[in-house]
Amino acid sequence: MGGNHRQETVTRDFANPEIAPDSLPAAESVDWQSLDPRFVRRLQAGALIRTLVFGAIGAAAHLVAANSGAAALLRIVPWLFPAAWTIYALLSVRALLWPIVAVPRRGYAMREKDILYRSGVFWRSAWAVPFNRVQHTQIDSTPLDRRFALASLSVFPAGGGGQEIPGLGEAMAGRLRAYISARIEDEAPDEAPNDEAAAAPAEPGATMETEATDPAGDDPS
Repeated sequence: MGGNHRQETVTRDFANPEIAPDSLPAAESVDWQSLDPRFVRRLQAGALIRTLVFGAIGAAAHLVAANSGAAALLRIVPWLFPAAWTIYALLSVRALLWPIVAVPRRGYAMREKDILYRSGVFWRSAWAVPFNRVQHTQIDSTPLDRRFALASLSVFPAGGGGQEIPGLGEAMAGRLRAYISARIEDEAPDEAPNDEAAAAPAEPGATMETEATDPAGDDPS
């Protein structure tokens, strides 16, 4: 009876009211924090290194083709290498200029219960991870990141892959990780108190008292 009464009380207290769409908080109200300004130069440096490497490979391929049996093919299609170099130049310029456009449109936000990150210029995306779902965090930095004193912070929620926030200053990445670790401890559920009576081992005398006895066992007849 007592269990049924408690269940009925919980059922009566449960409520799941509807929420009007107009009462939802606007995404624009989030105070987005910009990534470190040095992240633009770091991405441009990486793009420049890749551009030089691919350019060297392309130049070597051009020289080999021009001085081998492929020279006859080049006389048939003389526009092949000029077109390839034009495409290479356009892609290189795009790779060097794109960080100037893309990085300002990235950002993160730290709230009381979760952390958010957004990115994208034409195709935009955003994710949010509640602190009570975070298992651990991780800071990574490549040699090029360290050249610009930058680091990436990865957040690993339970049952999912890691979510990365790149382009943070080294000091800021450490501060964010420390804050998230503190929030994880705050959001962790309290352990139930141990029941001393249940945990205590039973005394031998108490065990004997619970054993059933045969009332006819002392009667010799």
